[in-house]
Amino acid sequence: MLMPDVTAILYDPEVGGGQAFQVLRTSAVRSRGGYTRSTQTLDAIGNIQPQEMSNQASTTEDLLNESIVVYSTFFFQTGSNSGGSIVEADIILYDNIHWRVTRVEDWAKWGYSRAYATRVKEYVPPTPQATETGEQTVTEG
Repeated sequence: MLMPDVTAILYDPEVGGGQAFQVLRTSAVRSRGGYTRSTQTLDAIGNIQPQEMSNQASTTEDLLNESIVVYSTFFFQTGSNSGGSIVEADIILYDNIHWRVTRVEDWAKWGYSRAYATRVKEYVPPTPQATETGEQTVTEG
């Protein structure tokens, strides 16, 4: 890690650090006729700052957009797709609001990452069906 160590700021409550939040990381593996989906709930700590609150008046109904910036030693991801398996964009659960990670800046050499996230208006957790093996399977339809 590069010096000086700046990660202590992420845990310092005097400068807005030390805020606890959770990250929901959902992955899916394709199988014949559907896919197996699993979600991990990961605990993290960092510094969360408001980024923007704006509206888009280009439609008949204004769209309110809210976003935050999160600095943490947790390494966020915007998702990936290898063809056989999919990892969705991380969902940050903070202050009872769900935020979808839309952009990540990798500062791994400094020991942290910065995530930009947009508020998810209506987050509906997946409701997979259990199979005989105990795995959770969702059928594509």
